Amino acid sequence: MSQASATENTATPPVKKSKINGQPKPGRAITDPKEIAQLVLMRIDHVNAQNDEFTIAVKSLADTARQLATVYAKTADANCTACRKTGRTLEG
Repeated sequence: MSQASATENTATPPVKKSKINGQPKPGRAITDPKEIAQLVLMRIDHVNAQNDEFTIAVKSLADTARQLATVYAKTADANCTACRKTGRTLEG
């Protein structure tokens, strides 16, 4: 390892990824109220976007479950009707 690359490594600390959205964590503390407000609003927007995606997924799942229940009910009704017909045929 050369001396120049060792100096470069110490001059630029490694960037850590945030657990929230994968964005790099800043290397300094934020003290400006405008920056804090902007950061909070960005995170609120991110949460709202995730909430919207979750809502869409839940509605889609509910719709699929409703369709499945409808098909199941129709199939069960058709099977009951077929059983009744078979029973009547065997009785008669």
